[in-house]
Amino acid sequence: MKKKKEILFLVLFIAVLSVALLYLFQSSYAKYRRNTEATVNGRIASWDIKINNESISSQTTLTNTITPVIEDSTYVKSGTIAPGSTGYFDLTIDATNVDVDFTYTITSEVAEETPLLDLKLTGYKINNGSKVAYDEATGITGNIPMNTSSTELRIYFEWDDSATNTMDNQADTEYAQDSSHQNTDIKVTINLQQKR
Repeated sequence: MKKKKEILFLVLFIAVLSVALLYLFQSSYAKYRRNTEATVNGRIASWDIKINNESISSQTTLTNTITPVIEDSTYVKSGTIAPGSTGYFDLTIDATNVDVDFTYTITSEVAEETPLLDLKLTGYKINNGSKVAYDEATGITGNIPMNTSSTELRIYFEWDDSATNTMDNQADTEYAQDSSHQNTDIKVTINLQQKR
């Protein structure tokens, strides 16, 4: 009997000890398993660029046509172009609501609808600085710091009538006599990219 009591006491002691150890182990283990959550709230940088007062955030083509200034010539009707005519148009990039620095690249090509092959860009000025020659290979490139209210570009063009032009005098005349060519367009592409 005494031996049974000792065995029962030993079994009961082991059971209580096991439960106690299990509880201690579980609560100790739980300290390393606890999960916690937090919310990190960061403001997204604004990217609302305007070109000539038109937001480009939701479009790929400006809806407003850029009207060029044709430089007056004694021999050409005001507001029209002919071989040898020159002019310019202005682009204003407003980055007031842009929270990142970015680069721009401006290139041009003759629009396919009005293929006046000798109409080309010749130079540009940035913020009324010195005139720089236009390079067809690189276009016009630059950087604009965040929140800059206005970057003004004046871009010059001409109807090339030099010895190196593409169209000769006969081609110029035929182009001008074609009634479908009452207007001609220069397609300008402006690529804007965040600096990294």
